[in-house]
Amino acid sequence: MNLSKRLIHIINMIPKCNCLADIGTDHGFIPIYSIINNIASHAIASDINKGPIRIAEININKHNLTNKIQTRVGPGLSTLGNNEADAIVIAGMGGILISDIIQSHIHIARAANWLILQPVQNPEVLRRFLLEAGFNIVDEDIVKDENKYYHIIKAENKPSQKYTNEAYYYTGTKLIEKGNPLIKEYIIYKIESFNNILNNLSPIEQSSRYEELVSLRKDFEEVLKSI
Repeated sequence: MNLSKRLIHIINMIPKCNCLADIGTDHGFIPIYSIINNIASHAIASDINKGPIRIAEININKHNLTNKIQTRVGPGLSTLGNNEADAIVIAGMGGILISDIIQSHIHIARAANWLILQPVQNPEVLRRFLLEAGFNIVDEDIVKDENKYYHIIKAENKPSQKYTNEAYYYTGTKLIEKGNPLIKEYIIYKIESFNNILNNLSPIEQSSRYEELVSLRKDFEEVLKSI
């Protein structure tokens, strides 16, 4: 089973657990790998579409894991019972969608010991949602795969303080505390992105977005100096 760098980093964030639920499972690789490597005792592979589930079932059968991995079709966390999964993975979706999925069945999310989340975009929206909804971000990782940055966030159902610097919603604080080698590169990349946007704003956009982007860029520069 060939795993991408992104999937490997997600799996490395999963704690040893009894039941792992993979929401938006696609090919079922995360549950399969987690069972084979004794990370989870059993797993649930769930997806809103039947197509990915059929592919996941083929892969599960190939590894003789039908007695260890259940497949379910349905949106988000609706396929899970309360207290059924102690670790929930939601990966490969935007930060806004992941936030909506958790909010829609927040009692299911709160009942799990761990949420392992990997937004493909808008990580700042997801971090803000988690902190405002009463979750605590306990660990983070970042990986660059095919020239794109992916954030992996581990959260628990425990209130936490909101960030004092707006840039932390984009970067997180754990990556900086851990001295992750990619975080400085990511911050520089974001500052350059803000510069490009500012240089290309139309006169109409300048009045509404200019001050916001300049302020955000300043927050990123402060974080960069602190590393």
